Amino acid sequence: MSRPPGGQLERYVDATQCAHAEIELARDFTLDALPRLREAGARERTALQMRLRFARMAQNSAIDGILSGELELVCQRCLLSLRVPLQECFKLVIVANESALAQDFMEYEPILIDPTKLDLQWLAEEQGLLALPLVARDEPGQCGTDTALPREDAGTQRPFGNLRDVMRGR
Repeated sequence: MSRPPGGQLERYVDATQCAHAEIELARDFTLDALPRLREAGARERTALQMRLRFARMAQNSAIDGILSGELELVCQRCLLSLRVPLQECFKLVIVANESALAQDFMEYEPILIDPTKLDLQWLAEEQGLLALPLVARDEPGQCGTDTALPREDAGTQRPFGNLRDVMRGR
């Protein structure tokens, strides 16, 4: 495997050069490097790994990537910590102008960025945000609180309990 220009641990890489050399990269990210994930609810033990394989696609740079790791979120039922495993594959093609966004790149999603300065931290954060669950919650029976529906109590007041009868003219 070749080394990308600028060293293995650089935040920015030249995607064009990486694609010409068909380079594979791997990066590890902690939550400190992903502030938008923190804003979206990720907590301290979140850790992500990203593996990228660059290739040429016509005049563009293509990226086959895998984002894996574990997200620590807050369960929306019990409000306790929840660990969510992550394994997301993505395929991107870097395009030079907005008119190229409309082209069909098969299963690759076009993104409009400067290919000479691809921010790997930004890419990991974008893919992590896309992978977040819509609602973070424990599996039924594993939650830290009883989620069963409360039984009806005889003393419960129902101010609209007879609204159906009133609307029917009774």
